[in-house]
Amino acid sequence: MIDEEQARAALAANPLPPNPWVQATDDGIIIKAGYSDTLHRMLRWVPKVQWVPEKRHWKVPLAGAELIRSVLPEISRLAEATHEAFGVSAPPPRNATIPEAPQLSEEEPAKRIFDPDASERDLFRNAARFLFGTDWQRDTARALGRDEAALACWLVGEDVVEDDPRVLLNEMLDLMRRRAAAITAAAEQLAEAIERKKTTAPGA
Repeated sequence: MIDEEQARAALAANPLPPNPWVQATDDGIIIKAGYSDTLHRMLRWVPKVQWVPEKRHWKVPLAGAELIRSVLPEISRLAEATHEAFGVSAPPPRNATIPEAPQLSEEEPAKRIFDPDASERDLFRNAARFLFGTDWQRDTARALGRDEAALACWLVGEDVVEDDPRVLLNEMLDLMRRRAAAITAAAEQLAEAIERKKTTAPGA
């Protein structure tokens, strides 16, 4: 395999095609995709390829540019799938206005979130987003004691399954109920504290 300097010169002469998921930098190629065993197997032929969990992207040495070029359509498909699974959209065009997330009404929050005809993956994903927000995947795995990479693979439709989907959904349901009970108890404590402040305030 060519060294980094040769790879840098080759890329300057023949850049990678524009792609929202793949970016060539001075010290490597960044693939903005969540973890996937399929992508891992695809990239393992490149020495020193790295999955960077804290930034949720892959870093490939410049010497692997031609391999990346040869499988770019597949990388794009996998990147899009993992970003959809994690609730992250494709990078917006420059100067684009990013719309605010829709707000749920207090009258019918469940109707806006859960469709009884949705797939098991969608039900699990939407429940996790409701609990933890846009960066839900890691917090969900930790809260359920599950492997984050295995959950990610299941959510993008790969054959790797962390557990039976019905087990995962029931674990998510139990987690939501525990969180709801904890929030209700905390709300009652806050209400009591507010009431006490009223009765002990000067002039009350």
